[in-house]
Amino acid sequence: MRQLIDAEEIRRLKYTYCRAADAMDAEGMLAVFTDDCVVDLSGGRGGAVFGIDAARTFYSGALGKFTASSHHLSNMDVVFESADTARLESYLYSWQRYKDYPKMKDRHRWARYRDVFRRDVDGWKQSKLVCYVGGEITPEELERSGETTALPVWR
Repeated sequence: MRQLIDAEEIRRLKYTYCRAADAMDAEGMLAVFTDDCVVDLSGGRGGAVFGIDAARTFYSGALGKFTASSHHLSNMDVVFESADTARLESYLYSWQRYKDYPKMKDRHRWARYRDVFRRDVDGWKQSKLVCYVGGEITPEELERSGETTALPVWR
């Protein structure tokens, strides 16, 4: 029964993160993380930031490019490694509208999150976020397609 309750709390933290992203609320996004978090939206390609202060700088800058956003999660699978550590894999579709729209067309992204959550005295927090992009339509000069193609099952 404890794992069912914990799994729901972990999923709700991920929903909180996405709702904050859609509200362009960097502090709301950061509220789900541990102080020593790792945030990697590069899919393991060298773009990770380490620690809550670095994540704050990253998200504050990244959100400044957009006027609107919509994140959609599915296939949320929570796997417990111990009573106080869990992994969450989820699928993502996201849409973002750039401030320079219509000059810059909207971004569409299909990806997978592979996250780690830890429980401490205050409850569950996210300690690691890695986003692997399977495909993306974006006006930015990014080579992102195929990151998730070779990902093994995360068990």
